[in-house]
Amino acid sequence: MKPTDTSNPEYYHKVVDCQYACPAHTPVPEYIRKIAEEKYTEAYMINWESNVFPGVLGRTCDRPCEPACRRGRVEEEPVAICRLKRVAADNKGDVKSLMPQAPFPSNGKKIALIGGGPASLTVARDLAPLGYEIHLFDEQIAGGGMMRSQIPAFRLPEEVLNEEVNYILDLGIHTQFMHFVDSLKGVLEQDYDAVFVGTGAPRGRDLPKLPGRQEADANIHIGIEWLASVAFEHTEKIGKK
Repeated sequence: MKPTDTSNPEYYHKVVDCQYACPAHTPVPEYIRKIAEEKYTEAYMINWESNVFPGVLGRTCDRPCEPACRRGRVEEEPVAICRLKRVAADNKGDVKSLMPQAPFPSNGKKIALIGGGPASLTVARDLAPLGYEIHLFDEQIAGGGMMRSQIPAFRLPEEVLNEEVNYILDLGIHTQFMHFVDSLKGVLEQDYDAVFVGTGAPRGRDLPKLPGRQEADANIHIGIEWLASVAFEHTEKIGKK
């Protein structure tokens, strides 16, 4: 194996622990070097290639890279990799011109994406430049999925989410928001060459047998559903605790 053979999974384990620990295998040392040089736009684009939503992840990622950081072996804290991702996102310049520019030559294929969250948006980002005609369906008013409905705005500002979602939608994606797909068979009967189902897991899990659960029902809420109710203003009042 060559020392820089990044196509070999062993490279990440033997050479760059934090990069291997990242589910997207984002080249952490590469973009941190760019940040150190104050090349924030370049650092952002390195992230965008692999993890699609750097501004979102810089605020919400659970940072599996940081426990793997080698600095943690010799110092008390690892490198603040996640926060550095946000630094790149917040200080970047014009990145739109560095992204693929629509319209793209058509390859004659049509793809349906059910759900407008990060999975479907990533598929759209990857396939649109290859000439696929992308049709995205989602019951929400805008793209983002659970990034929009379950992450509070104080942690993920709407303008940050809109910006990164629109980078993808501006690639010529045909969007059908406020459209609930109630029949997969109906979608399959249309003239799509492929259908991607990216509906996520929008329902929380209840614990009906937990002692006291039923007696306290009026004061117990399922987390995911409650956050969505707050985001869409169905819940207008929140207590102190």
